[in-house]
Amino acid sequence: MKEQLGTRIKELRTEKGMTQTDFARKIGYKHPSIISEIESGKKGISAEKLPQIAKVLGVEINSLFFVEKVHKSRINVNTA
Repeated sequence: MKEQLGTRIKELRTEKGMTQTDFARKIGYKHPSIISEIESGKKGISAEKLPQIAKVLGVEINSLFFVEKVHKSRINVNTA
């Protein structure tokens, strides 16, 4: 799960054109190396940090765990 979340964060961060340094500062970390560890799955993220990460990336929290197409298909299945 850590690897998938980290990969998704990296994907969204690079889509926004943010460097690891910029992203780290915006979510309250002093060193960009922690972003590298998160994105590679070596380090996890606290649940308290997820809303801030989603806000900086401009997405809903669910989008951190699911690619948009998958997320929409799950919503459609649950409402049918």
